[in-house]
Amino acid sequence: MDRHALAGCLEMAEADAGLPKLEGGLFHPYRRKWATERKHQPLTDVAAAGGWQNTATLVTCYQQPTNDALLAVTSETRKMRDVAVVGGPRRETDSQTGQVTGQHWAT
Repeated sequence: MDRHALAGCLEMAEADAGLPKLEGGLFHPYRRKWATERKHQPLTDVAAAGGWQNTATLVTCYQQPTNDALLAVTSETRKMRDVAVVGGPRRETDSQTGQVTGQHWAT
């Protein structure tokens, strides 16, 4: 089936279902939603399942930020450990108490 016939089928299905036309294209909004809902899955698997030939297009054009994901990112409480420049002493600290738990030479 060519893309014009398929586009006509989608437009009829949307009209029959009483759905408004989505902004941003005909098929692209559905592909964006599908890709965004799978951000927690391995990127290469999502790209392969969705028919993208590379992950760059998937990430830059299709996967969109969501309020839930933004909240999760900004609510993350894990702290990075204190680490010196490679080759110097490295001080490890407990992320909860901040107490030094050990000192090693970084390699």
